Amino acid sequence: MLLASYDTPMNPYGPAIDQLRPYKGTLSGEKEWQKPSYNNGPPSSKYPILALEDNIIDDSGKGLKKGFYEIRISENKDFLLFVQSGVIKAKVPVVFYESYKKKEVKQNLSDKEIAKKMKKEAKEAKKDAYKYRRGENPKDIVFNDIKMYFDDKNSCWVIIWEADEQKAIGCFRI
Repeated sequence: MLLASYDTPMNPYGPAIDQLRPYKGTLSGEKEWQKPSYNNGPPSSKYPILALEDNIIDDSGKGLKKGFYEIRISENKDFLLFVQSGVIKAKVPVVFYESYKKKEVKQNLSDKEIAKKMKKEAKEAKKDAYKYRRGENPKDIVFNDIKMYFDDKNSCWVIIWEADEQKAIGCFRI
């Protein structure tokens, strides 16, 4: 009698299909993230991205070329920065800036009240995790929006930037 050793348990009806194929099969139909354009995924950024379809240049050839720009705001909130591949391509002065962040009032709480508050937050987080287990929690989504248009009345380009509970409006001429 000949004894053989196998890595996988022996099927009395013959080898399973997965054991015969060199690669594991995939489900039929293509998911959105399986398409070639989504292989690397979009870059994660907390700043909005502006796609310029046309060049905005003056007679000497200086200005913004068409492409994708990440719009950031400077540290002191004076300029909107057009960043492409980590390089600042243009600075636009900010005309209007507003922050919607609510100011938290610091309260002197006892240890018991802090523990109670933390327990309540943990319970709400657990509830949210279960509620949004198949999707993305709306609290985790970062809101980004950028609009750019040409104002005929003032003959300038206007940029409306909104991100992370902040709003800034900048304008420039070419």
